[in-house]
Amino acid sequence: MNHLPPLLLGLFRELLANGVQLGVRDYLDGLRALQLGFGHGGRPALRDLALALWARSDEEHRLITRWFAGLPIAEQPLLDAVDDALRAAGAVASQPPRETRRASPEPASGHGTAASPSTSGAATATPVDVRARVSFAGMHEGSGLPVPRLSAEPPIGEDYVLHPHTLVSLRDLAVLWRRYRRSTRRGPRSELDLTATIGERCRGGLLQQPVYRPRRGNSARLLVLADVSPSMEPWLPFLATLAESLRFGRLASAEMRYFSNLPRRHLFADVSLADPQPRDEVLRRYSGAGLLIVSDSGSVRGYLNRRRAVQTAAFLAEAKCLSPAIVWLNPMPQTRWAGTSAALVAAGPNVVMLPLDAAHLLHAVDILRGNK
Repeated sequence: MNHLPPLLLGLFRELLANGVQLGVRDYLDGLRALQLGFGHGGRPALRDLALALWARSDEEHRLITRWFAGLPIAEQPLLDAVDDALRAAGAVASQPPRETRRASPEPASGHGTAASPSTSGAATATPVDVRARVSFAGMHEGSGLPVPRLSAEPPIGEDYVLHPHTLVSLRDLAVLWRRYRRSTRRGPRSELDLTATIGERCRGGLLQQPVYRPRRGNSARLLVLADVSPSMEPWLPFLATLAESLRFGRLASAEMRYFSNLPRRHLFADVSLADPQPRDEVLRRYSGAGLLIVSDSGSVRGYLNRRRAVQTAAFLAEAKCLSPAIVWLNPMPQTRWAGTSAALVAAGPNVVMLPLDAAHLLHAVDILRGNK
């Protein structure tokens, strides 16, 4: 690695030191991207290139962003030395005049040094010590496509995850369902009832045989209704994990049914909305059981559909007659409910709407058990 050219080497070593799985091929891909014209135009452009090539998770994204934010601004002697190193590496097709760079000392030009983000003596470094590219020419015709960037920051202050991410693991869901218990005695009489046995002995004076009783078991039942409309597509992996976890919950019975936007006359056995069953029949079969609904209720698209809200409220009123506890899990943050159909549904008297995360899932299970 000591024989690699100095471009981006400081960042590359920093990522390796923090456990990021990178290889020499990844580093050479970065150099090749620079030669094709990507990452030119200053520090932000280089940062975007590094994020596109090497950031495979949120933690790696934050690590690269912090590394660039900590780069100090280099003085002119170091910039001259880096320019010589860049020309020797042949990675830059064209450079602007050196007088132009000296006339603009602003930080936005992307000048920096990267032996380490905390190094204070970088201004006296030699070309061999340079670990990151700090000055770039503008893109020229035929040098390749620029790295995609937003023209403005998104107005919503939220982080979006663009790779598969599990909201709650299968094991954690199974543990949550085991918390949902209603202990009742049922089945054959196989457990000794000590109190009844002593009472029988005291009453008759002679005990012919002990008194037995059924063992305690979990009689909790759960019906899960999941929305699989197009707006819920990002959460389909979680719904699959949720369906699988019901098998490990040790519930008396549990069933998952699907609908699109609103539970109308039929509920379906899978996400493709096949094998329909009458909705009222499914609800009657789980009379007295807990009812869990997973849906965005229009908050993903930010719509306010009063007709949908009224139809949802009518369904919840019917379901309340059969289910003592109803919980609605909304995968969108609570701040996104305002002004949508979800806000009207959440304000209704027959349901408790909660955000979809581990903490609120625990709260949902407590509500289904009867603890408000």
